[in-house]
Amino acid sequence: MCCEWRASLSGGYNIPIMQTIRAIKNPIIPQLGVCDPHIHIFNHKAYLYASHDFSPNATDYVMKDWHIWSSPDLVTWSLESVFRPEDTYIGPSSSCWATDAAERHGRYYFYFSNATTDTGVAVSAQPGGPFRDALGGPLLREGLTPTRQYDPAVFIDDDEARTPYIIFGTPMWANGDSYYIARLNDDMVSLAEAPRKVIVDDGADDKPALHKHNGRYYLSWASFYAVSDSVYGPYKLIGNVGASPDHGNFFEWNNQWFQAFTVLDPTLNHRASGICYVHYHADGQMAVDPLIVECGVGHYDARWNKIEAEWYMAADGIVKSDNPRRGFDVVAQREGSWMLYPNVEHMPANARLCFYAASNRAQGCTITVHADAPDGVLLGTCVIDNTRSWDWFGYRTFVCDLAA
Repeated sequence: MCCEWRASLSGGYNIPIMQTIRAIKNPIIPQLGVCDPHIHIFNHKAYLYASHDFSPNATDYVMKDWHIWSSPDLVTWSLESVFRPEDTYIGPSSSCWATDAAERHGRYYFYFSNATTDTGVAVSAQPGGPFRDALGGPLLREGLTPTRQYDPAVFIDDDEARTPYIIFGTPMWANGDSYYIARLNDDMVSLAEAPRKVIVDDGADDKPALHKHNGRYYLSWASFYAVSDSVYGPYKLIGNVGASPDHGNFFEWNNQWFQAFTVLDPTLNHRASGICYVHYHADGQMAVDPLIVECGVGHYDARWNKIEAEWYMAADGIVKSDNPRRGFDVVAQREGSWMLYPNVEHMPANARLCFYAASNRAQGCTITVHADAPDGVLLGTCVIDNTRSWDWFGYRTFVCDLAA
């Protein structure tokens, strides 16, 4: 199946404030000020570590605590715990700024900003908390580097030692001195080395995040991203995926990449969190879909003019790859490959699906449609003829009538 994104959809929401929220549109947790998201997958579950804009009427950033939420599917979210500055060396504060989290040896570490002054760390036996201050003082003390020690991001490398790093800081144009990065000790609450200055070839912002894809390190701030072959840099600016001008991170789950990002809800001083799918071109550039940035992940609307194959929530036995039209192909690698598209809304009974597909197998192939799961009730079967080509000239439309 081929991809290019053309559709758009808008609409409103009215979700009551409660501890568990099911959102079918970005933002995922509306009206509560849950922002600056960093999402990590622990024990097959998504955990959102976030700042908390306290009031929609605020005219400046008033952030009195931090929130930890969890989700089994990136759609339904439950509040796990609230972490308060009163329970740390900081004391009462309205400047509980950006956060991140990491796991090590079965324990979970929560890194938090004390405004722009310094950065602390808390620890818990559970990814959702409750957390306790691990040091009784800052991990990154004021004056440690020529920049300001805030907005931490923690990255665990995929080497044999699973080496942990912390990156923080802000660039010169924002009265800082670039980013700084340091390796963490195995205890996750102390530095294994003096922080090193990170060179980025363009004016980076605060709010950094780090991830790795195909052996290359991606340093991101908001939706901008730069790439390096070394975790220490230097980093070369590649571009901006365009999802958000504010905090977030990139993460992988169930053979799909996502970006968590901040949106205004409704103002710069009262924000929320959104999620979209992320796709990688062969040259390492990332792409997102404007429709999904608006509407969110984990649900689909049959009234859209199409649902792109690469918008799956989970998959097995498939790869995404560049299409000559600068979209993406989703290619089955073996018999039994599957993709999951849950929560299809406004699907009429006995619907007709149209697959835009290609096959270079002499005998063609078959796509089967199941309810709820790969082994769920069979709803329809679509035979894909041998189209003799994988490029876009080989793609054709095939029709499948569903039985329910």
